[in-house]
Amino acid sequence: MKFIHAADLHLDSPFLGIKEDATTPSELWKILHKAPFDSFRKIVDDAIDENVDFVLLVGDLFDGSHQSVKAISFLIEQLNRLDEHQIPVLLSFGNHDYQSEGGKDFAFPKNVYVFPKEVTTHTLTLKDGKTVAVTGFSYATRNIVNDMISEFPERSDADYQIGMVHGAIKSGTDSQYAPFTINEMENLGYDYWALGHIHKRQQLDDHPLIEYPGNIQGRHKNEAGEKGYLLVTDGSDGNLQVHFEPTCPMVWSTLTMKLDGNETEEGIVNRIIDNTESQNFSKLHLLDVKLNFVDDGTISSEDLLDRIKEKLQYDFESLHAWVYEIDVVENAEMKFNDLDQEFWDETKHEVYNDENIKSLAKKLFKHSYIRDNFSSDDAIIKLLDESMNLITNKTKGNVEDED
Repeated sequence: MKFIHAADLHLDSPFLGIKEDATTPSELWKILHKAPFDSFRKIVDDAIDENVDFVLLVGDLFDGSHQSVKAISFLIEQLNRLDEHQIPVLLSFGNHDYQSEGGKDFAFPKNVYVFPKEVTTHTLTLKDGKTVAVTGFSYATRNIVNDMISEFPERSDADYQIGMVHGAIKSGTDSQYAPFTINEMENLGYDYWALGHIHKRQQLDDHPLIEYPGNIQGRHKNEAGEKGYLLVTDGSDGNLQVHFEPTCPMVWSTLTMKLDGNETEEGIVNRIIDNTESQNFSKLHLLDVKLNFVDDGTISSEDLLDRIKEKLQYDFESLHAWVYEIDVVENAEMKFNDLDQEFWDETKHEVYNDENIKSLAKKLFKHSYIRDNFSSDDAIIKLLDESMNLITNKTKGNVEDED
């Protein structure tokens, strides 16, 4: 068995953080607007090249509940390509593209199965005769506060059982989106949980595999790094294996440079350009440049940015880079002794307490031996002391040059 797990396409999504001014090339805007579409096209290319058994698309295919004709036409065109190669697609709608009518107006090709708002199981028979039971649901409204996993059936007699959930771990701050716990997923005995909604790629558990692939294209600087999909295969040992494949044509990234404080503005501009060129980017990188030096007020980050943009507007395609922000980070050594000891004493027990530790260690606390170890006051005191030592040692060290 081999399948692709992708989520959060957010077709037609706006990009935040890039200012549209006279120095921003029109070609850059074309790349940005096309990026989510190009990323999904690459996913379909890979599905065909890999001859996968099926594709799972777990919610938020579109950025809103009302879609543009362009986005709908593009998605159907790509799904038709998969249909031509007899690759089934199982998809659900999420909180962004929720469908009150279940998406019945979409003219999806015959290879597409759309999960309704009710928890439903759809069974596939693979080319080798093995069966895969996939259970999921779609959003009919923007929020789902109910625990939908409680409605999922226990493992069937299919060769593989997969759960599809567009949602988030149950917590006090994000419980509007099909909240769940890892334990209840584990208890159902499924082989794989295909998640969506969280845009950061992460594995919540390895037995069974509970995976967020992240979104397929970062839309702002808080969605930095490579984006793409997960390729899931049945290994020779009988266990499922997951491999991340990047597909996004554009990456948000940070470039940190340490300066000695004696450079002129022209010298800094040239160093940024030279440093950017030395990265040898193979795809477009949107850069937040952080300059680490003692700022005496003579250097303006806005002036630097304007000059960088002027230079890059003709070379950004060859360098595969565009600087959208410059931050000056003062290179001042912080000493813990300068902190207000009284403030530390007053707040440390508000931070290092049983409730906060349990909140931060959600995944780890599923193991009883870890949970029991941190249930004592002595463990919390030890954690507080080690944190104090870590802060003290960290603030005594020098900032490393990441140029």
